[in-house]
Amino acid sequence: EILRCLVGSEMCIRDRKETIVIPQQHAGRTVLAFFWADNSLNSSLRNNIQTMMQGLQAMKDSAALLVYWDGEASDISWPEPCIVEYVTNGQGGINSMSKEAVNAMIADQDMSVHDLISIGNIRKKYPPQTSTEKTVMQTVIGDMMSAYPSESYGMIFGSHGSGWLPTITGTRSIGQDGGRYSSDTALIPELAEVLRTVNPQKFDFVLFDACMMGCAEVYYELKDAARYCIASVLDIPAAGFPYASVMPYLYENAIKEYLKPICKDYIDYYNYNGWGTISAVDCNQMEGLAEAVRSVILSNQDSLKNVDTADLQQYGKGSSNFKGYAYDMLQFIEKLCGGMAPDDFTQQLKKTVVYTGYTHDPTSSLYRIDGDNYSGMGMYIPNSFTTPKYLLWNNYFKSSIAWYHASGWAETESIWGN
Repeated sequence: EILRCLVGSEMCIRDRKETIVIPQQHAGRTVLAFFWADNSLNSSLRNNIQTMMQGLQAMKDSAALLVYWDGEASDISWPEPCIVEYVTNGQGGINSMSKEAVNAMIADQDMSVHDLISIGNIRKKYPPQTSTEKTVMQTVIGDMMSAYPSESYGMIFGSHGSGWLPTITGTRSIGQDGGRYSSDTALIPELAEVLRTVNPQKFDFVLFDACMMGCAEVYYELKDAARYCIASVLDIPAAGFPYASVMPYLYENAIKEYLKPICKDYIDYYNYNGWGTISAVDCNQMEGLAEAVRSVILSNQDSLKNVDTADLQQYGKGSSNFKGYAYDMLQFIEKLCGGMAPDDFTQQLKKTVVYTGYTHDPTSSLYRIDGDNYSGMGMYIPNSFTTPKYLLWNNYFKSSIAWYHASGWAETESIWGN
């Protein structure tokens, strides 16, 4: 005898010997947040979870947030890596707590952020692990999706970041698992492969709450892993995204229509208390953008040596370690073409960069943006410099970054190469 029955959101197949539980998909989108927090951003990322909870409280429909946390071993909230679940009922309540109970906790001045975020349900714990390793990332994200099967997913990555750059001491690609100079960081090509593997239907979006991820090299790696990407080509202040206002947008079905308010909320938040750039990119357009860039580069090979990168807006502003990691794409194409970019290129760039913005009055002059030469899309320009930094960057760019071949740089190496 075999019986089928629904229990909660799961399908059970029962026979006389055992019960097999088959999780059923939840309607709508679930948001997954992957936080590498064993670094100097530990407290900031912890605060982000609190503001994410506030954002969930504002929602009018039920929704789920799953957070993977790998923080410091001394962390009193979660000393072990774990997956934590927050589900809102669409009426301000979270998990088993009512809106009134959650609000009372928030209003209680004696209540710490540790107490607030501890209302999350721990779905799985892990032994100490290096969470930037490819196999670990793949296992954890797969576990998050299995813990809350859904029709679709959005992804948030929170930690330190430095775009496409190779993982060495002083740069960190994305994620940092350990102290300030830890070399345990994730590689962008590997991260993209993980996302493609765990979710072949693509993530609805990937939001990088990490510095300097807003460049063509990163977006191109993600073209088969995510529909849209939200990132900054500059450093992101430690406070991160204003999740209290942004979270409800991340669950909207027509996510493309909400990319602008997500970005606008970010810029409005930092216009008066920080700095910032932000872009929303249609990753499905990245192949077309690569072809457009490649066409311009190959058509203007004789002019490559005439473009002085010192005249271009570059975005590695926070430290000399990152200077030159990305320049403004549109400004570079304009310089390469003698002052005006071809129409077909500019049209493709507009299709790709859905929305972009920057703070007009940053609190630090270091992060001031030249709006006349800002397109919201950064890109690396390989060079003939022979300093150790650029030799490493060029070699990694050529050997590991798909954009190198797709955008025409491989075919022009004899001109710019060292």
